[in-house]
Amino acid sequence: MHAGDFLHPSFISKQDNGLAMIKTLNQLDGAANQFDPNMLVTWGNHEFDKGRLRHVDLMNDLLAQSEFTWLDSNITWAKNPQQTIQSPHMKRHVMLEYNEFKVGVFSFTTDIVHPEYIASFDNYEDTAKKYVPMLRDQGADFVIGLTHHWLQDDLAMMALPASYRPDIILGGHEHYVQTEQVNGNWVLKADADAASAIVAEVTFSQGKTHVMPQVIQLDKTFPEDQDMLALVVQLSQENDHKYCQSLGLENHCLTQVLGTTNQRLIAEETEIRRFETNLGNILADTVLTAFKSCEADIVLLNSGSIRLNQNIPANSNITVKHLEEMFPYPSDLRLIEFDSSLLEKILAHTISGWTANGHWLQIAGFAYIHNPEQQTVEHIHLKGHQELTDMRNQKIRAVVPHYLISADTDHDGYSMINEAMQVPCEVSGAEVKTLFTALLQSLPDGLNAHRDYRICNTTKDACLE
Repeated sequence: MHAGDFLHPSFISKQDNGLAMIKTLNQLDGAANQFDPNMLVTWGNHEFDKGRLRHVDLMNDLLAQSEFTWLDSNITWAKNPQQTIQSPHMKRHVMLEYNEFKVGVFSFTTDIVHPEYIASFDNYEDTAKKYVPMLRDQGADFVIGLTHHWLQDDLAMMALPASYRPDIILGGHEHYVQTEQVNGNWVLKADADAASAIVAEVTFSQGKTHVMPQVIQLDKTFPEDQDMLALVVQLSQENDHKYCQSLGLENHCLTQVLGTTNQRLIAEETEIRRFETNLGNILADTVLTAFKSCEADIVLLNSGSIRLNQNIPANSNITVKHLEEMFPYPSDLRLIEFDSSLLEKILAHTISGWTANGHWLQIAGFAYIHNPEQQTVEHIHLKGHQELTDMRNQKIRAVVPHYLISADTDHDGYSMINEAMQVPCEVSGAEVKTLFTALLQSLPDGLNAHRDYRICNTTKDACLE
């Protein structure tokens, strides 16, 4: 099973719209060109990155090439002539049989994005109330919820009355491994990027079930499947060559070295989405320097826009491909101005749901103390050592990715800022990727990137000492 967010976003999906992932998932059973009834996926919010009506044919083509089942239990597709998402590979629910036992599976997908080809999403409670009793009435001995939404919603679903409660939830969305229990039932999520897998052994005995979950680390010690490895190498090389050819460059253009780093750059998601990292610092500092001519005070970069999800070793090259993978989305920047009191609300959101979420901000121009245990932000200092409390009725100029204020996005939850706050600046529209490329190329002795405790975390740092 796969809990979604596999089509997008990635460097390769920018070129092929997710086809390489379809081909890879098709191969998971070891038999290409053969439908696998035991392979189930659900839709994640990033499956809808191609969310316009003009993308319907593209999405239907991907579905047609899939050799597995897509579950859409809580999705109502818009009924537009010639523009409806549809496929015989898509089902509301499935019933799988293993000897004398029946396993029912339904899905749930978050509604945080609203593609034009979806009319509505049912909420998790209505979805569970509809499908859990239905599957049990059809003889299911065990019911699985395959979900893509926040952990707190998975836990809430598992806290529903027993008649609506699945026996297990296998989920996604947060990008890192989580294992929780509610009412004795497991909610299980593996790491993103196939860093781990969840294996849940289900035992049926005397009318009862017992679940034994295990997190399997898919690291270098895990044996590689040679057929799958060959496919991945082939798809990656084909994509890289296609990208270079589209620019009229030689096939290995992505290996071009832009610079070197003297320290290990921390970009892995569980770090850059929860803590200050040296890569986050250097990116934010580079942006602040570029916008100094417009009197920018601070920089706020949502870490979900920095998607490399691997650390770059010390004393190694930084290539074009590193930056293409780091910034698969446009990262154009805007200068906004707001009252200083708003910064506290912004930081309250950045620490909310502190579980490696993409709305966590990498920053420049100020510092604060984060206490995860108390869920607080304290001692906010701007402009050297000026306390935020000393800046009442003053304005702050902040550089942000356009995504955080665009009328066409969910702002990553930063509903307190918007496009109306923009102020003119000749640098607006610049891309983080472009600014960072220029920095690397200007440093013949290599990049030096460090933490300076601008975000002091009380669980790992010696704050206020």
